[in-house]
Amino acid sequence: MLTSALAVYAQQAKSFAIVIDTKTYRACQADVDAYRDAVKADGFDAFVEARAWIAPEEVAGFLETAEKERNLAGAVFVGDIPVVMVNRAQHLTSAFKMAQNPDDLFNTTVPSDRFYDDFDLEFKYLGSQDTLGARYFYYDLSGEGSQEIQCDIFTGRIKPTLDGDAGYEQISKYLRKAVAEKKSGNKADCVVSFTGSGSFSNSLIAWKDETITLQEQFPEAFKTSDGARFYFFCMYPDIKSIAIKELKREEVDLALFHEHGVPDTQYVGWDPPVNPMDVDGYLEAAKRTIRSAVARKERYGKTREEAIADISETYNLDSSWFTTLDDPEAAKADSIHANKALILLSEVPGIAPNSRITLFDACYNGDFREKDCIASSYIFSDGKAVVSLGNTVNVLQDKSSSDLLGLLACGMPIGQICQMTNILESHIIGDPTMHFAADFKAPDFYSGSADYWKGLLADASQPSDVRGLALYKLYRLKYDGLAPLLLSTYRSSKDYTVRLQCLFLAAHYGGEIYARLLKESLTDPYEFIRRKAVYWCGETGNADFAPLIAKMYLQDYMALRLAFNMQTAAGYYGDAVKEALAREVENSFIFNKEEFLAEANKQFDGAASMREYMMGLLTNPETAPRRFSSFANSIRNTPDPKYVPHLIAIVQDAGRDMQMRIDAAEALGWYSRYEGKQQIISAFEAQLPQTQDPALRDELHKTINRLKAYSR
Repeated sequence: MLTSALAVYAQQAKSFAIVIDTKTYRACQADVDAYRDAVKADGFDAFVEARAWIAPEEVAGFLETAEKERNLAGAVFVGDIPVVMVNRAQHLTSAFKMAQNPDDLFNTTVPSDRFYDDFDLEFKYLGSQDTLGARYFYYDLSGEGSQEIQCDIFTGRIKPTLDGDAGYEQISKYLRKAVAEKKSGNKADCVVSFTGSGSFSNSLIAWKDETITLQEQFPEAFKTSDGARFYFFCMYPDIKSIAIKELKREEVDLALFHEHGVPDTQYVGWDPPVNPMDVDGYLEAAKRTIRSAVARKERYGKTREEAIADISETYNLDSSWFTTLDDPEAAKADSIHANKALILLSEVPGIAPNSRITLFDACYNGDFREKDCIASSYIFSDGKAVVSLGNTVNVLQDKSSSDLLGLLACGMPIGQICQMTNILESHIIGDPTMHFAADFKAPDFYSGSADYWKGLLADASQPSDVRGLALYKLYRLKYDGLAPLLLSTYRSSKDYTVRLQCLFLAAHYGGEIYARLLKESLTDPYEFIRRKAVYWCGETGNADFAPLIAKMYLQDYMALRLAFNMQTAAGYYGDAVKEALAREVENSFIFNKEEFLAEANKQFDGAASMREYMMGLLTNPETAPRRFSSFANSIRNTPDPKYVPHLIAIVQDAGRDMQMRIDAAEALGWYSRYEGKQQIISAFEAQLPQTQDPALRDELHKTINRLKAYSR
């Protein structure tokens, strides 16, 4: 079934490559060819490229050639395709800030297909592969290439979790399912969102706005009583059963899991509450908590006797509370109880999820370097799940995971959407051409006309994410008038998702317009916009934000995730926010003003004192290189503008330890939102001609290119 949304793609003659290893193709040829034909019916000129792929460069070279010669739009990697592990590119992730360790590359690098789909990134092979007996290839991101992700094509992975014939059968069965879904004519009109324990600091204020953004993105889902459902981890005693029930619903098109995770686990719940009338239940819950506390202390180096003594003294407990520590029945009961908060990898086949697309806004659920992971298990189940959106490493809680996702309701393929929103660790597991049917005429995704996109932006009848797409396309086209257009669009738009796009894109221009947009965003009705804006305010170094943060704190201190970001931002300003807050409180509704200020200042002082400690390390000439390296890593999360001149001085000091200079140069690359970043760029450009050390030269290039991406 061809919908009006897909007619556009047929006119564009864009191609799509099924990149597959020879053995898999031989075993699954009939189903691979049927999938190819189904993609062709969608309007892409699909073709199969089967080889015994040896090295990542072979795959990447083929894709770049196909993009030039065959107008390649995207590709899917089926079977045994090399896995690239990327080092020294943590600024391209949302939250992966682990110390990079050449002796532990497996755990300190990021599995990423950006090696294949973003042709402007450049890499240096590290000369190590087949670690742990798998096909991993390790690379450094080079400073010579781009330092921002702008994918040239879209990609997806269909990697079996079983070996031999069983793995081939997995792929064939999956492809048959993907083809059937393409023919179903199914529309995106049923959405389920699930927020697990610990997400957004368990803030209901942060959680509630998704009901608004998803309604903007999937309006058809809100026309029936069961078209859109929202769950918070503490709504039911057995929230896991609720989540499983929703996944089993055949009509679910999109499921979003905001949660914590690892490759084999979704952390969907928490310790289930006890019935208030069940006294014995409270007793068992207390004993269970004590057993857990003892085990935790033992993991951190305490002896059993020391752990018991600590807990006994803290809670005034006698020995009867510890009699079940080694009871196998108690251990079994604890395990069963803990399982009520988890969806385990082993349980997914029995669940057989039907959500056509599942977004795992979680750490590691999409880690395809593992033999199996949650995201892969979903698509290979007997349910109707076709696509998983997952992350290969840990991700930031405060990231926008559903940007432009409403384009699914317009009939656009998931690959095109992710092509615009990729970070280093995010991946499509499954068919990247998967789409829903739609009556709406989708925009011409490949148009290079600024006037075309300006027209869509100005058309109020267009869906919110089509207008967000128009802004993004104008950004990619380097439209000269985009900065003021972002500000005016932000001010005029009623849609949360459009205003969020304005805030994200404006950061690349900086200057007065960005400062004004940040100021106005501090009072935006969308909590996520306020949360991100205040976090970025401190990084600008603009003193004008201090009183605004104080005023915002008075209004929003009960919003847990916002409060955390406000305290972080206040740490950049010394006592300025505290003094401004005192003035605000003086004429406020607060009854016990002294107590309120004391508590607020305690929070602010924690952030400020850490900055003072860090400044001491930075300015002390006796600071050891290893300790300085740890300090430089911490700047990734707190790029305080006050550090800048000191860091530049270290980079320029030929008498300093070389690794310290390299670390300082890397640290300055995190100042993308600093208003004075041109000072860093100029200093490094002047230093390049006199820098001979190749590692330092590469880091200078990398920081210059990173900062220039935010200096339009």
